[in-house]
Amino acid sequence: MIQTTTTRTRTQIRMKSISNSSSSNSPRSKQEQLLGYQRSIFATLFLGYAFYTYNRKSVSYATPTLLANGLITTSSLGVIISCQNLAYAVSKFLGGVLSDRVSARLLFAAGLALSGGSTVLFSRTENSTVWALLWFCNGFAQGAGWPACAKLLKKWFSPANFGTWWSVLTASSNASGTLSPFLAAYVIIHHGWSASLVLAGLVSLLMAGVTLITLVDDPTQVRLPDPTVAPASSTKEHIAKENKNTVDEAKMTVKQLMASPFLWIVSVCYLVVFCTKTALSDWAQIYLMEELGRTQLQASSFTSALETGGFFGGILAGVLTDKMASKVRIRGNMRMMVASGFMLVCATGVYVMHTFLTTTTSQVVVSGVGMILGASMFGPISIYGIVASESFPAHLSGTAHAIVALAANVGAVAAGWPVSWVSHVWSWDGVLVVLQALCAASVVIILTTRSLHITHKTKTQ
Repeated sequence: MIQTTTTRTRTQIRMKSISNSSSSNSPRSKQEQLLGYQRSIFATLFLGYAFYTYNRKSVSYATPTLLANGLITTSSLGVIISCQNLAYAVSKFLGGVLSDRVSARLLFAAGLALSGGSTVLFSRTENSTVWALLWFCNGFAQGAGWPACAKLLKKWFSPANFGTWWSVLTASSNASGTLSPFLAAYVIIHHGWSASLVLAGLVSLLMAGVTLITLVDDPTQVRLPDPTVAPASSTKEHIAKENKNTVDEAKMTVKQLMASPFLWIVSVCYLVVFCTKTALSDWAQIYLMEELGRTQLQASSFTSALETGGFFGGILAGVLTDKMASKVRIRGNMRMMVASGFMLVCATGVYVMHTFLTTTTSQVVVSGVGMILGASMFGPISIYGIVASESFPAHLSGTAHAIVALAANVGAVAAGWPVSWVSHVWSWDGVLVVLQALCAASVVIILTTRSLHITHKTKTQ
């Protein structure tokens, strides 16, 4: 009797253990764990990329002080900015290729650590040649950030909301750009430009350590379901159709990708908006101080307004185009058509900045123009990246994005020394006229090439 009772007790314990194990591995439990990981990883990427941006712009925040103290000339500054942007252009392309071959977690952390280290070293010298070399290293490290983000987004989040997640993560750069100009201005005024760069570098080194702990490359590494896999179709016809599409997409080669007119349309438009954004971010402070008589704090508030507007514009672009792409049918790529509207607003904003802002214009109006410009620039920046990633076969989406990102960073390089040369030859008014013309030209390109657009509908049918 005692033996029978003992056996029954052991059986109950075993069954309870199996029940608990089964419960912990249930679909609902797995989904809850997946949601927790998604929140943690997205928060880490959001903060980490914000610190990438803080480092990338830390010298731009210090340039008015460096110029005022005679530590640097406008021409030398243009060379330093172009060195960073040139290295960023090359490394972002390489980063896109590397993200398919190495751990995105390690790539993200290594880039952030190297970027922070080069910023700290920049603060320790006053030699223009060394500055150019260090800022080249900084730009090279920066190129690891976004490719790693894109890789992790694709691994951890559903394609159905890819545009929204992409745009919200992009907004981390704007959040950083909104707050960091004020933080940098405060530190520079009270402790000097060197202290501002040391702060930017040290917090990035610290964040690099955090990312090594919190990021995970793939849900399968922690035995979680793959959120990118769509539910199986209930009909044989749909399955056959999906298989046919996979075979067709698999046939596309890199050579065919490079021959795609749509890829180059997106690339040219991305180049234009990135040139405009970088020029206004890097040089607007100097324009406002030299031409409109603003203080450094007032000029910094304009830069902050650009980023604030960009925060909302980038998110709006992703959410709006996600919804419109599934509901509205027009000739051409819906996301690109929305981007053309943003660029038209951008051209108008630069015109207003050039024509109507004067030394007596209210600072509220100046900041308002900055917010509109920020929203109209960062909206297309978000859209072009999404379009490049989703418009081509999965096995070439990383390459497609790397190509358009390379074009974008060529635009950023053009916003360095070439812009300083234009300002020297034709003044800052000439710079703003060139930017207006480029923005207007990109609108014309999008609207006149609609027959060449690749649409989401075309791709999935």
